[in-house]
Amino acid sequence: MIVFIFVIFIGLIFIFVGLFFQSSKYEKKYDRALKSFKAEEYKEALELFQELLGKETTNKLYSWYIGQCYEYLENYELAIVEYNKVALSTKFPHPLNEAEIHEKLATVNLRIGNIKKAYQEFQIVVSLSPNNSEAFYYLGILTKNNGELQKGIEYFEKAFRASDNFPEAYLEYGKLNYQLKHIDKAKRSLMRAIEQNPDLPEAHYYYALILEKDRIYQKSIKEFRHALEDEKLRFDIYVHLGNIYTILSEKAEGFDFFEKALAMPDIKGEGLIEAKYQYADHLVQAGDLNKAMMLWNEIKSESPQYKDIENKLQIYGEISKSENLTRFITALKHDFLSTGAELCKLLKVKVERYNFKRDDFLEFIGISRSKGTDFACVLHLVRWTNTVGEIPVRELLDRMVEEGATKGIFVTASRFSEKAQDLAKIRPLLLLERDRLETMLSKVYAESS
Repeated sequence: MIVFIFVIFIGLIFIFVGLFFQSSKYEKKYDRALKSFKAEEYKEALELFQELLGKETTNKLYSWYIGQCYEYLENYELAIVEYNKVALSTKFPHPLNEAEIHEKLATVNLRIGNIKKAYQEFQIVVSLSPNNSEAFYYLGILTKNNGELQKGIEYFEKAFRASDNFPEAYLEYGKLNYQLKHIDKAKRSLMRAIEQNPDLPEAHYYYALILEKDRIYQKSIKEFRHALEDEKLRFDIYVHLGNIYTILSEKAEGFDFFEKALAMPDIKGEGLIEAKYQYADHLVQAGDLNKAMMLWNEIKSESPQYKDIENKLQIYGEISKSENLTRFITALKHDFLSTGAELCKLLKVKVERYNFKRDDFLEFIGISRSKGTDFACVLHLVRWTNTVGEIPVRELLDRMVEEGATKGIFVTASRFSEKAQDLAKIRPLLLLERDRLETMLSKVYAESS
C-alpha cells in the first residue's frame, strides 16, 4: 500500500514538473511572439501566435494578435476573420478592449470597401466609447460620402467636441458648412483647422475661397498659394488665381496662371471647359479677341451647348470682321470712356457727368440740343454681345425719370429685341445698334489717328 502511494506521489510530481516546463515553454514562446510583433516582424510573430493558439484554442488574445499580424501584412480578409472571433467573446481581459476590437473591424472593413459593415462597426464603437473622436470622424466621412450632409456635420461636431485638437474634423466640418452655404461657420472652422495644423492644404484652399468671395483678394492669394502643395488642387487654384490677379488689373500674372491651368495634363471635363470660358472673357477685355475665339472654338468642339458659346462665336465672329468694332469691344476701361465721350459729341450730347455701371456699361448724363432747344438726356453705352431686351431699355426709362430727362439714347454693339424696339416707338428713346455704332466709330477712330 505504501509503495502504491509512493508511486502515485512520484507520478504526480512528474506531472506537475511537466506542466511547469510546458507552461514555461508557452510563456517563452509568447514572449518571443510578442517581441517579434513589437519589432514589426509580423510573419515570425504570426507563426508563433498560431502555434500558441493551436494549443490554447479558446485564448482570444492570440486571435487578437493574429488579426493584427494579418492586417499589417495586408491580408485584410483573414484579419477580419480573427477580429470577429475576438469580438464574439463575452469577456475582454486586459489588454483586450471591446471598443478597440470593433474599431479594428471598422477600419479594416473600410479599407477593403465594405462601407456598410464599417459604418455598423463605427456605430458600435461610439456606443461603447462615447468619447471616441476618431469613430465620430469616420462616421462623418461615411455619411458625407453617402450624401447625408447635415448628418455628417453632426458627426464632425461630435468628433471635435470629444477631442478639441482635431484639425481634420474641423476641416471636414468647414467644408460641409461651405457646401451648405453656412459661410460664417465654415470660416471659423477652417481657421481653427489651420491654427491646429498649418500643413492642411485643403483648409487653406476652402478658406481662400471664402476670402475670394468676400473680395479680400490679397489674403486669398496667400491662402491659395499655401494650398498649392496639394497637386490635386492645383488646377482649380490656378484658375482662381488667374481670375483674382485679372480683377486686380495684374493681367500678365493672371493670364500666366490661366496658361498654367490649361497646360496641366489629364485635366478634362466641365472644369477645363469653364476655365477656358473664363479665360476667353478676360482675353476679350484685354484686347486679344483672336485667342478668345480660339478658346471658344475649342469649347464648342467639346461641348457645343455650353452656356452661350454658339452666340459668342456668332457675334464676335461678326465683330472681328470690323476693325472698329473689335477695337471698341476690346478697349481698356480708359479708352472705352474716351470713345464714349466722342460718341456723345457726335450725338450732340453735352456730357455733365458719367458713371461706370460695369466695365462694359457706361452711363452719360447731359444735355441734348435739338432745333435750338436743350433737353436733359441720359445715354447708355454698352459693349454687350447679347441682344438687348426690354428690361435694359425700361431701366433707361427709369433713369430718365430719376434725372428729370426728356430724352434717352441707348447704344449697343449688338442688336435690340423686337419688344425693346416696340417700346422705343412710344417713348422718347433713340436706339442705336451695331451698324449705326460702327459708322460712328469709324469717324471717332479716324479723328483720333
